[in-house]
Amino acid sequence: MSAMSKMTNSLALVAALIATASAHTAVKEFTANGVSYEGYYQGSKVDPNNNSPAWWTNQGWGYQPIMGSAINTDDFIAHMDASPSPNTAPVAAGSDVTFEWYHEGECNGDDGEQGWDCSHHGWTATYLAPCNGDCANVDKTELKFFKIHDSALIDYPAGTRYAEGEAPNAYSGRWGTDNIFYENQNKQNVTIPSNIPSGNYVLRTEVMSIHNQGLDNAQLWPQAFNVKVQGGDDSAQVPDGVAATSLYDGSDPILNFNLYWHTPAETFSTNGGPDIPAAIASALNIKRSHKRHARVHSRAFTS
Repeated sequence: MSAMSKMTNSLALVAALIATASAHTAVKEFTANGVSYEGYYQGSKVDPNNNSPAWWTNQGWGYQPIMGSAINTDDFIAHMDASPSPNTAPVAAGSDVTFEWYHEGECNGDDGEQGWDCSHHGWTATYLAPCNGDCANVDKTELKFFKIHDSALIDYPAGTRYAEGEAPNAYSGRWGTDNIFYENQNKQNVTIPSNIPSGNYVLRTEVMSIHNQGLDNAQLWPQAFNVKVQGGDDSAQVPDGVAATSLYDGSDPILNFNLYWHTPAETFSTNGGPDIPAAIASALNIKRSHKRHARVHSRAFTS
């Protein structure tokens, strides 16, 4: 790498670090079956008295992330010191739910952004875990999650900020989080599979950013909601899942991806960790790219 390239990388990293303070987020609003509920964003872990299915956490008004160094700890299940909400939201199998993430401002350099920052890039992923009873009483460490949605490094659209830089090796690319915060008004739509049994589930979603280089410095925001799936396929089996603390490990290539210097045009069609179960992917009509640079290591589900 040339001295100029190293300087470019260093400057990009410094800029990302400066932006970190303003780039903390949480789900502001959750919508299911046409009903909107407040996300959990209290100053401390107290009952918000709003009938929301959002899990209670100690994330606080600072919207602090879970760092990559903690992806195998209990705080990664549903954020810091999380506990289940006493409330559950009904949702129809096969319908869409919407997560609206906190973000204010524009990526134009004229005014500061809050909640996210356009120096941040990373994946988004969503999971379900059966509660086998009332989710309000579930032991979060016993939950087994299966993936229903993910979006990682999508492409490098010509003429956009995602394909700017000294060389293609330094292009940030367009990520799943860019789609949420800069193309879809901070909203993320996810389809509840039609071919899962009716019942109570924990719906867990996350966004992450790798703007700070290194696995331990990755920033992730997991959020969880209690839902009651209605009109599902009760003849179907719940897919095997894994504990949230085992979703990812340090060997997942995307967690070690260098945002500031990498193979030109490299993409990731998945965020790593477990694959979306084949039956779920088929029901959701999800097709994976098989380009050489669009495949990453993933692990099979274990119970």
